[in-house]
Amino acid sequence: MKLAHWVFLLVTLGVAGAGLYLYLAFPFLEVPTPLGSWPLYYLLPGAYALGFLVGGVYALVLWLWGVGERRALLREVRRLQGEVNALKRERFEEIPRIPDREEV
Repeated sequence: MKLAHWVFLLVTLGVAGAGLYLYLAFPFLEVPTPLGSWPLYYLLPGAYALGFLVGGVYALVLWLWGVGERRALLREVRRLQGEVNALKRERFEEIPRIPDREEV
């Protein structure tokens, strides 16, 4: 996990550095959009942030799905344990008492 954190930090710093480089070296570059012209140095960090947000939403949905699956499986385990306990009560087998030993 530490490796993933370091990779994330380095990629984030790289994107920020590339945005700063574009701002300092090419501030005149603009990209036409339906909302007007946007500077290129906004688009790279903006695209990175949008991807990060989409990945976060994906991870959140995946986690919520896992929580739901866990609840369903625990419910199934409890149901099966109840069935096993009911079968144990139905088929109670007496343990023979050995005369020279105490009952426990």
